[in-house]
Amino acid sequence: MTIFAMRKFIRNLILPILFPMLGCGVANARHDADRENTAPETTGNMTYVESRPVTGYYSLEIGRKSVLATYLSPLKYHGTSYTLSGEWSKAMPFNPRNAIMHFDGKVCFDNLSNPAGTARMIGLNAGFKWGISWRNVFPNGVQVTGGGSVDIDGGAYYLLRNGNNPVQAMATAAISARLSASRPFRIGAIDFLIADKVSVPSLSVFFSPEYGETYYEIYLGNHSGLVHAGWWGNNFRIDNLLSATFDFGRTAAMIGYRFSVDTQWANNLNTKIFTHSLVLGIVPGGIGLKKKPVRIPSETIYSIY
Repeated sequence: MTIFAMRKFIRNLILPILFPMLGCGVANARHDADRENTAPETTGNMTYVESRPVTGYYSLEIGRKSVLATYLSPLKYHGTSYTLSGEWSKAMPFNPRNAIMHFDGKVCFDNLSNPAGTARMIGLNAGFKWGISWRNVFPNGVQVTGGGSVDIDGGAYYLLRNGNNPVQAMATAAISARLSASRPFRIGAIDFLIADKVSVPSLSVFFSPEYGETYYEIYLGNHSGLVHAGWWGNNFRIDNLLSATFDFGRTAAMIGYRFSVDTQWANNLNTKIFTHSLVLGIVPGGIGLKKKPVRIPSETIYSIY
């Protein structure tokens, strides 16, 4: 894929997705901040309101990726990865101080080449996660969460110079363990949150054809050995995001580093995908470190800290 073609792809596909996503995120965050309140409680002459806003991160990720997919080639391909991602979380009504619901989504485009630079591979993948975590708060605002999620992701890698089996399709459904730790800091007038989030799929099912098996054969009815049970031994995956979020009140900005691993071994086929990304994000409505004046007695329970 030439630089001109890649720019055209980003302009025609990525940007139309990004701008509506950011616009909807800002609108939803404002709506949630204004409307997502429980019914006011009246005690004597005092009215008390408890709010549980949705906190949404909207991010652009750019980084380096290496892909070894022996269904397509014995060579490892390297290149650039572009990802649009979103993370939404909210305190649950039945136990807002401890139970947190979260939903993550991403769309990723990869532009890769072989070591000699004579062949190119492109990838398009999407993934979604939904889960619940339990949080514990310690002195100095330190927060630790642990829980699980259901993950669904899939996509394909296309090798432009392979005329026989040019595409490797990938699909996985998994149950993941999820851990995080965070702590708020203040330097001068700047409030920020340092956080580390780790997700490790532990039990899964994934798709893998036989070596040399074409999708036309699968279409004709050769379905044996396509679906495999996965665990850390044959489908080890990890996603780790280390970030700093700076709260400015009405909005917040995040910068982070994401490291992800996706490996599979089935039918004597080896797949190894490693990604190192710079993550830049915005949080419409902020994360609550900047306290706002209130007109009535109230408490806002954020899911981030």
